[in-house]
Amino acid sequence: MPQMIVEYSDNIDQLDHQDLMLKLNHALFDTGLVDHPFNIKTRIRANQDFLIGFGDNNQAYIHVRLGMMTGRTLEQRQFISAQLLECLKNFENYQAVHLEVQLCVEIAEMPKEVYGKTSILK
Repeated sequence: MPQMIVEYSDNIDQLDHQDLMLKLNHALFDTGLVDHPFNIKTRIRANQDFLIGFGDNNQAYIHVRLGMMTGRTLEQRQFISAQLLECLKNFENYQAVHLEVQLCVEIAEMPKEVYGKTSILK
């Protein structure tokens, strides 16, 4: 039931959204810690209003926040984080001329006891 949200500073140009999301989904599924690829839900958005430090215009970021159900060990979460970060490091389908791009991965746990989900067919 992973929920992945990718945010990036809009001073990064021509970022291929679909390519990045697909690569991140593969990286997550390839860890072996997600039972089915259809359980991964990923979305992406550019942040127009952001400030890094005191406004250095040579800074940018791509931040991945992955919400996952509780139950995985610290080592498993660290492994997932490392795999997603490696995916970001290898992703080159964007323009960031003269920018230092910070790549970040955050793993957040969603308590199973209070998470609700259902599916409907229309």
